[in-house]
This record gives sequence, structure tokens and C-alpha cells, in this order.
Amino acid sequence: MYRVILAEDEELTRRGIIATVDWEAMGFTLADSAKDGGEAFERICALKPDLVVTDIRMPVLDGISLIRLVREEIPEAERPRFIVLTAHGDFDYAREAVRLDVEDFILKPLDDEELNRALGKVRSKLDRRSRDAAAEAVSDLGISPQVELPKGNDAQDHYAAEAVAEIHRCYACDLSLEDTASRLGISGGYLARVFRKKTGKTFFDYLTLTRMREAMALLANPTARIQEVAAAVGYADQRTFSQRFRQVVGCTPREYRQGKSGPRE
Repeated sequence: MYRVILAEDEELTRRGIIATVDWEAMGFTLADSAKDGGEAFERICALKPDLVVTDIRMPVLDGISLIRLVREEIPEAERPRFIVLTAHGDFDYAREAVRLDVEDFILKPLDDEELNRALGKVRSKLDRRSRDAAAEAVSDLGISPQVELPKGNDAQDHYAAEAVAEIHRCYACDLSLEDTASRLGISGGYLARVFRKKTGKTFFDYLTLTRMREAMALLANPTARIQEVAAAVGYADQRTFSQRFRQVVGCTPREYRQGKSGPRE
């Protein structure tokens, strides 16, 4: 789930938004709320949300000043996106909000459907960002998104290519070197040597990297549970999956999803 902070000084409005939005269905979780811009900035620094829904007119810091401060003080990679709530008389603020590249601004009194549409638009952008991050991590890990078939015409090339294809077809199953070798009609020891020679990786390492590539792509969907992701890439036990993910990527699946850590150098 993507994390949201709501900044709104009007208590009834704040409570109304919290109560009426089905945050989970929209792919978000409400991490916290704030009654003024100063509180909101503190929450943003502490919780590193993906999105801030903020009123423009608030005590301590108005919404525009809050956005400016975030842009000045927080690195770009960690900055949240903003949806701005504005009254009809706030047109100068709204123009400034557009200049600051906010995702949307919504007139008060709030229309639930309009807010849901804005949240949906932001979620789509966050999903794309997650997929892009996954693709970059895949590249850093040296895992091709396509089936890598060793080129050549001799028997070793053939066996290595067939084993690679088997991994890409069956990574979600309980796949082993011995089973693959048996299907190819050769011994496990021979396949292990050939596979390492032709791909530069062990069979197990290649299988694990392929599974992690797929897991990173699946984790881009905030509604997918980590246990479901684990099962989808061949791990019946979530704990084993999380341990393996941390070994390969350098952070836990939950940390990866939350953007707290990137791939290990």
C-alpha cells in the first residue's frame, strides 16, 4: 500500500475525508493526519509518505509553503506527491500549486468521486514509478527480462539453453537442477558444470535471480500480499522468500515496496 498523510485544519473536514475514502480499495493506507502545515512537515519527514493530501489555507504553514519547504528540504527521490484542497477564493494559490507541479487540486466542498479520481491518477503514477524502479533494479542485478539462450551449436550450448528456458518456464514451481537434468537425459553434475560455463552463474543462482526479478515486478502492485508474491515465484514459505529477497536485493520485500532501500551495490 502507498502511504498518505492528510493535512487539514478543519476537524470536521479532516474526519470526513478519513471516514469516507476507502483508502485500502484505492491502494493507499492513511499513515497519519495533521491539523496544520508545521505538523504536516514533521510527519512527512518522519514517515516519508508517497502522497500528501493538503488544504491550502492552514495555520503555521499554508499548503503552498508546505510544498515549497518539502521541495527545499527533502531529496527528490523521497518527496511525496501532492493533492491540494482549495476553496473558490484561492485562485492565486491554485495557480502557484500548478507551478509547483502538484498532482491535482480539488475545490471545496469536496466531491468524493472527484477525490477518488485524483487518488486513482496518483496511484497509477506511483505504480509506474514502482515498475520503473523494479526494472532498474533488475538491470543492476544483471538479470535479463528475456530468456537468455547461449548461442552455439554444440551439445553443451543446447543443454544450457534448454535449462535456461526451463527456468523461465517453471520458476514458480519446485524446480531443481536434478529434475531439469533428468528431463534433458543427462546427469545433474554435468548440467551444473555446463550451465556455469555457459551462463556464468550456477543453476540455483540463475533460478533465484529470475524469481527475484519476477517478485520485484509483482511488488509494484501495492494490493498484492507478500505471501502471494512469494507463492507466485516458487516459495511456499514467506520467511524463506523474504530471506532470499534480502540476500539478493539488499532489503526485505516490505522495505523494497516502501522504497526505503534500493538494490545492493
